[in-house]
Amino acid sequence: MLSPILGLLAMLLGMATAWLMVSGPSLEQDPDARFWYGFCGFCVLAPLSLGAALVNPLAGVAVLAAACGTCLATLRFLVHQAMQRTAVQTGSRLLAEHSAFESRHDQVLRQWSRYELDPAAAMASPGMNDVEVPETAALAKALAQAERLRGRQPNGAADGVGIDYRRAVIELESAFTRAEQSLAGSSGRMVPGAIPPGPDAP
Repeated sequence: MLSPILGLLAMLLGMATAWLMVSGPSLEQDPDARFWYGFCGFCVLAPLSLGAALVNPLAGVAVLAAACGTCLATLRFLVHQAMQRTAVQTGSRLLAEHSAFESRHDQVLRQWSRYELDPAAAMASPGMNDVEVPETAALAKALAQAERLRGRQPNGAADGVGIDYRRAVIELESAFTRAEQSLAGSSGRMVPGAIPPGPDAP
């Protein structure tokens, strides 16, 4: 009767030690906590195993094996759970970043669309709709690249698709700014929505 009770205690001890070794450092903000929890668990397990071995050598081995096996199984389970939580958090962060860049993408589309929908803007900068203008051609190319990558959702921490889309949106923003500035400079007219220069401007 004594051996099953000692075995159960050893299993509970192994489970508690593994849980404390995994969760203790993060709860206490102390990287050394893992070692001390493991050391304390060993200090409790050693007398338990020795006591059982004095009564029956096989019982001592069984108690030690039960504690170690339970500890290892619990560690594997907890590490697997932690990896799953990390994967979920990473996926959520990537989706949030992707959504933010989609909003920036939409903002450029809205800014460009006014050159087609607003007659005054179209007359002020007709080159914004002329793909034969080098800056407008570069803008159209950047737009096509961003649109091509937009629908492909990020799928991991080292996600190449998400990184490519973010770069494409940044390049699209730069291409749009260059096109506006270039056409505004060549026409001598104000870009719609731009801030007029002050009296001290050259």
